[in-house]
Amino acid sequence: MKMNTQDLLSPVTQRSRPVVSFPASQSLWASTTLKTGTISTGISQLDDAVCTPSTEGDDDGDDDDGDDGDDDADCRGIHQGHVTEVYGPPGVGKTSLALNIASNALQTGAKVVWIDTGSPLPRLRLRSILLKSIQSSESTESPEELMKNLVYFRAQSLPHLLALLLHPPTGFPPDDSKLMVIDSASAPFPSYFSNPTELKARLAQSRTTDKSHIQWLMNRNSNVTSDLANQLTKLATAHNLAVLVINQTRTKIKGQPRATLCPVLAGGAWESSVYTRIVMYRDFPSDEEDTPKNVRFAEVTKRTGKMLALRLESNIIPFVIERDGLRGLDKYQSPRMVALNSKEDPNKNGQRKRKVDEISDSQDEGDSDAEYGWIDGDDAGLLEQD
Repeated sequence: MKMNTQDLLSPVTQRSRPVVSFPASQSLWASTTLKTGTISTGISQLDDAVCTPSTEGDDDGDDDDGDDGDDDADCRGIHQGHVTEVYGPPGVGKTSLALNIASNALQTGAKVVWIDTGSPLPRLRLRSILLKSIQSSESTESPEELMKNLVYFRAQSLPHLLALLLHPPTGFPPDDSKLMVIDSASAPFPSYFSNPTELKARLAQSRTTDKSHIQWLMNRNSNVTSDLANQLTKLATAHNLAVLVINQTRTKIKGQPRATLCPVLAGGAWESSVYTRIVMYRDFPSDEEDTPKNVRFAEVTKRTGKMLALRLESNIIPFVIERDGLRGLDKYQSPRMVALNSKEDPNKNGQRKRKVDEISDSQDEGDSDAEYGWIDGDDAGLLEQD
């Protein structure tokens, strides 16, 4: 499905809508009591890890309704009406997880909106996942019939993505939509926003002296990210959508005790918009002979809008990628448990030796380019052969 330029620029989409105000306490009470629904990830352990504490069931056995157990079983997975972020390095299964979730949403008869900014949608892979689910559930529908509810958009650039979300065409998102996937939201940003070091060098060459203009250029990336985050939250809340955003990573060195994978899209507004965060990664394989060598991990680091301070084994789910979807592993030695909020003194590791052609003390500059971004080709050794 392609975007219509006339729809994007029509007066109907630009018309301001009335805003109805009501007390914040009423909004908070409504958000805690309203059941918005969930969509399964296809991995039961991950569904349990991302569920809210209120849906984990009571252990006292004093339930008045005998069907509460069935309701709790259905309340597993990512939440509708909220934004779920999945980030990680290349080749760890971010798109495969999104396909799993999209398959489960399509099987309910709901529509799924898929927006890609990089690689095209792997339709054959999605068909294989749907076919396996249909066979296991003994459904009479075919994968082709289910995929008719998939609404596909191709955003070639950051302006296309922002135009689609901030000034949506008529009928976007479609009625009966349950899930919206953006794969990936961070891909268009690096080509439009330079890192602070490169930007300062360009400003020095252009001899720009207007401080307000310089400040605007320096904050442009964060401002666009903030607008995107706020709009995703509005779409999720207004249409009861489960918004699944795939975020890429970069390796940050400066200010960290060790090289750390950080999401490309970050900041205060982005952090506030994310309701659930799942980080995906690979670990060194175990020495045991019967242990799969292609194991990935999905770890829940944020749930119900709150960061998880401790890394618990129940929040780290091992899985493998197969042709027909993801498969969770019941028994596997999880990575070493470390507190997420533990901070080490960078001085304990000793100071870094500067290079011969490096200016002394230049590593202490606040805007030094101490970040490495993943580029095409870095994932060559991570991808498994089918």
